[in-house]
Amino acid sequence: MAMTYTELQTNVKDITEMTFTDAQLSMFTKQAEQKIYGFIKDLPVLRTTFSETFTASSGKVLPADCLYVHSVTQQSSGTIVNRKALVQKDLDFLLEAYPLSTQTTDTADPEVKYYALDSSTTSDESASRMVLTLAPKWATSVTIQVDYQYQPRSIVDTDGTEEQPWLGTNYDTALLNGVLVEAAKFMKAEPDMVQMYEQQFVLGLQQLQNTVDVRLKSDSYRPQKQMPKPIPMPQPTPEQQGQ
Repeated sequence: MAMTYTELQTNVKDITEMTFTDAQLSMFTKQAEQKIYGFIKDLPVLRTTFSETFTASSGKVLPADCLYVHSVTQQSSGTIVNRKALVQKDLDFLLEAYPLSTQTTDTADPEVKYYALDSSTTSDESASRMVLTLAPKWATSVTIQVDYQYQPRSIVDTDGTEEQPWLGTNYDTALLNGVLVEAAKFMKAEPDMVQMYEQQFVLGLQQLQNTVDVRLKSDSYRPQKQMPKPIPMPQPTPEQQGQ
């Protein structure tokens, strides 16, 4: 069952029987989304690729929505494209092992062996803060493909005419209960009420984790034998136990 942001706002107000401002509901929702994406790692639907040809010696600023990198491969030119995985190293290793700022070669596809992630010095707040640095630093252009986890668009930033984010479309239970947890804490609700929302939130997370760790990583022909570890259920605090 899909849930739009308008429906999410209405449900939160109806369940809590409270009125919130748009700014408050936006804050609750984005905090819940951050928690969900923090608990559930490497969600396949949030992986994408970035491919571009550039001079190896100059490096490349990664897309602004890049959270972290899964892998980097070099693509050969020509009719048949071959891909070679690069090995990640610390930036200090690259600087010490390959001190030359630029190396020349007559080879059409010079071999790049390593990559490192450096910080960007750009003043543009909307740009990425990560720069992909390669070694050896050939003066010749190379084609690099980066497989990375991207920052998903928040359901807050959508309207009725746009495609809804994956989380609100497929796992609105986790999102709704996550927002209710944030709203209950904001209202300073009774501890038992906060715990109830947290327990429902964890159950929604476990369903999502099962999809990511089992369903999306195996099929019926070779099923996943090891089930994912359950997410710990929130336990009552000493104050709650004393009530």
